[in-house]
Amino acid sequence: MDDETIERLACVEHLQWQEWAESVGGDIGVLLEIINDNVDLNDLDSSQLEVIERNARRVKNWPKLMVDYSQLSEEDKEKDRVYARKVYEICKNRFE
Repeated sequence: MDDETIERLACVEHLQWQEWAESVGGDIGVLLEIINDNVDLNDLDSSQLEVIERNARRVKNWPKLMVDYSQLSEEDKEKDRVYARKVYEICKNRFE
């Protein structure tokens, strides 16, 4: 597997994720505000609360990932590499 190509694809995967996160992040924030302002959390079951908490944590953590791929931790880069390898394999199998 070509490591340079994987890194380039991982960078593109990260850019794609950034665009997606920017497009949905604001919406999730608004939905969480609506829930906090209009829903008594005591009326929700544990699975519903977990969905709310998980998305709140997710959106809270996204700003630290809104950096250039080169500035990500190795752990976060590896998350992008997972998808880069999938794309690489598809292209390799298709065009070889």
